[in-house]
Amino acid sequence: MQPLITRSDIARYKQISKTPHNDKLNEQILDAQLLDVQPLIGEGLFNKIMAAPQDYAGLLDGGIYEHEGISYTNYGLKMVLAYYAYARYIMFSSVTDTPFSVVEKLTDSSRPVEASAKKTIYTLNRQAAQQVWDNVKNYLIRTRHPDYTGCQARPGSLRFTKIGY
Repeated sequence: MQPLITRSDIARYKQISKTPHNDKLNEQILDAQLLDVQPLIGEGLFNKIMAAPQDYAGLLDGGIYEHEGISYTNYGLKMVLAYYAYARYIMFSSVTDTPFSVVEKLTDSSRPVEASAKKTIYTLNRQAAQQVWDNVKNYLIRTRHPDYTGCQARPGSLRFTKIGY
C-alpha cells in the first residue's frame, strides 16, 4: 500500500519539520489511511482509490462544485487524511522531530513533551479531521458519487470492554 499524501501535503495545513527521513511519518499516514479514512469512505471506494488515485483527483484534492444552483467547496480527502496522519504523528512520533527524542523546543534547550500535551494535540487534530470529513461527505452525497455507499463509521467510536469471570 502506498501513502496517498506526503510530508509536503501535511505541511499545507500543519507545521511539520522538514527532513528526508519519512519512515515514521509514512507509517502514520498508512495507519490513518487504513484505520481512520477507510471506515469513513467504505472498503469499496477505498480500494478503488488505492488502485487508481489519479481517477479520484477531484475527491482527493477537493475543489469547487455546484449542487442545486449553489457553489460549494470540497476540502478534499487529502486534507482529512493530513489531519488524521498529523494527529497520529504527534501522538506516536514527536512534536519536534530531533535525533534525540520527542522534545518541546525552548529558547536555549529542549525537553520532552508531556504525554498530556501530545494527547491534547492528537485529540484536537482528530476532531478537526472529523469536521473536514463532514465537508467531504457532503460532497460525496450531493454529487451522488457512485462509489460511496454512505458509511457512518466514526474513527475512534468503538469501545472494547473486557468481559471477566
